Amino acid sequence: MPRTGIYNAMVPVLALIAYILFCILVGVCGSQRRMGFTGTFLLSFFFTPLVVLVVLLLTGPSQRVESQRQSQGE
Repeated sequence: MPRTGIYNAMVPVLALIAYILFCILVGVCGSQRRMGFTGTFLLSFFFTPLVVLVVLLLTGPSQRVESQRQSQGE
C-alpha cells in the first residue's frame, strides 16, 4: 500500500533540513578560514556542501589563525 498524504509532504522538508544542517556543519568547519562561517555557509548553500568541504580540506587556515597558533606555541 503506497504512502500518501503527510508522508509525501514530509520527505522534501526533511531533505531540506538535512541539507541546511550539513551546510551549517561545513560553515563551522570554515569558520577559521578567510571567508569565515558566513561566507563558507553561503557558498555551501548555493553550491554543494561536499564540494566546499573538499575545498576547505585542500586549503589552509587564514593567516590570522596561523599566526595565533605560532604565537601560542612559543
